[in-house]
Amino acid sequence: MSGSALFRPTFTDLRAEVERRVSNDASPETITALIDEFLAAGGDMPAPLIEYDGAVTWLFRSSTAQSVSVVGDVLGYRLDRTQMTRLQGSDLFYLTMHLPLDAHIAYAFAVDASETAARARWLDRCVPDPLNPQRIVMTNPLRMMSVLEMPGAASLIAGFDTLAETPMFAGIHGLWSAALGCWRRLWVYLPPEYDPAARRYPTLYLLDGEAYLLSAELPLMLDLMIDQNEMSPVIAVLIEPPPVRVSSVVGLRFVVDDVAPWIDARYATSHDPLDRIIGGADEYATRALMIALQRPDLFGGALAQSPQTPPIRRVAALLDRRDVRREDAPRCYVDVGRYDDPAAVESTQALCSVLVSGGAVVSYQEFAGGRSFAGWRVTLPDALRFHFGTSSLASLA
Repeated sequence: MSGSALFRPTFTDLRAEVERRVSNDASPETITALIDEFLAAGGDMPAPLIEYDGAVTWLFRSSTAQSVSVVGDVLGYRLDRTQMTRLQGSDLFYLTMHLPLDAHIAYAFAVDASETAARARWLDRCVPDPLNPQRIVMTNPLRMMSVLEMPGAASLIAGFDTLAETPMFAGIHGLWSAALGCWRRLWVYLPPEYDPAARRYPTLYLLDGEAYLLSAELPLMLDLMIDQNEMSPVIAVLIEPPPVRVSSVVGLRFVVDDVAPWIDARYATSHDPLDRIIGGADEYATRALMIALQRPDLFGGALAQSPQTPPIRRVAALLDRRDVRREDAPRCYVDVGRYDDPAAVESTQALCSVLVSGGAVVSYQEFAGGRSFAGWRVTLPDALRFHFGTSSLASLA
């Protein structure tokens, strides 16, 4: 079996050839050489292998592994449902599934993991795809995953990987939180040409700060979008979440009583609520939205990426309270992955309906992905344009 620029063997060809040679008692060395030749013939073909109809084949080589599963958003984290098959007589595992042609997913290989063990115990031992150079850092637990972009997937903003300068940081701060009773980290981003004597800056607070720092690479994104005049210069405050789950009351006090005053005392932040946006993803999206609704005197808007099932009645009640007090309606950016659980999509749509009915200004979109930063980082520029954009459309939204 050989490959060229005009004809490359498919995985089906490889499997048939391996099975034929194994039946003829070919040596393990011969089978290994055949697989090596197949992978080398791929050249610049994407890994995993993607067919025109959306069939995706993942490949993983190990001579010692007993079981391997592909896990990630859209695919799920049920080891038995995405378990790979070992190609007869070889060290090559494979799995073929169909995915939507516009999907973004993050995935990794779970090697010799046990379904009976807690997910957190084997998730941080998953390995990225050695054949795929596209990777993303994930948090909670901290790990590296591979990124699969199907042929019709939307791309990251142009120029994202070509920035020559490192974004400007004021530093990593340690903040003692009276609300939490512990220290938390704050990563503070300052825009290019930050000048506290010349102006006050809008501020973006993100509750799961480490994820936006490492997974979304937010500082690079902000530098690029500000440089391209797509958004106004902002200060970004990336907050380390509480070490354990806390009540909504404690979470509110942490942000409102501890973080925001500390930042305002040290940086040239605008005190106009319309210039303060609070956001997050997943459970932190819901928390951010509720904080914005409860404290309109501090936050004029929310950035909610794939919020977990929100308390719809509570949201409606808070909007009614705003109306009675004649407070400004919040500006809310909300998104959800259309390949997420259908119930999650429906609850997010219901949330947006309640927000709009309550007078909120809402920007909503569904993206081609599940529930991870593989999709959220693609839609994040839209959220930034909505809240901080310099175009006339952004100002009218």
